[in-house]
Amino acid sequence: MKGMILISTYPDETSALKAARYAVESRLAACVNIARIRSIYRWEGRVEDAEEYLALFKTTEDVLPRLREFVASNHPYTLPEIVSIAMDSVSERYMAWMVGSVG
Repeated sequence: MKGMILISTYPDETSALKAARYAVESRLAACVNIARIRSIYRWEGRVEDAEEYLALFKTTEDVLPRLREFVASNHPYTLPEIVSIAMDSVSERYMAWMVGSVG
């Protein structure tokens, strides 16, 4: 079993918290870390400078497709960031906890 991190940004803390709580309660993620960030990006021909909330959803490879679908279907942005990265080095105890927390 491989651990995965799905990364997404949200426009406000309320929407990030709502997504995180649902993902954990629905066993799509074992844990979600949320941090306030500042993002500079190009959107519709303009350079934007915005405060956002970064969400790091910790899950497993098997559950990732369902988590991706949830984030895509319930995100407030027209084009949400949905990026996943593999956890290459995870302690056995943490991985066991993650596997037991999702499903």
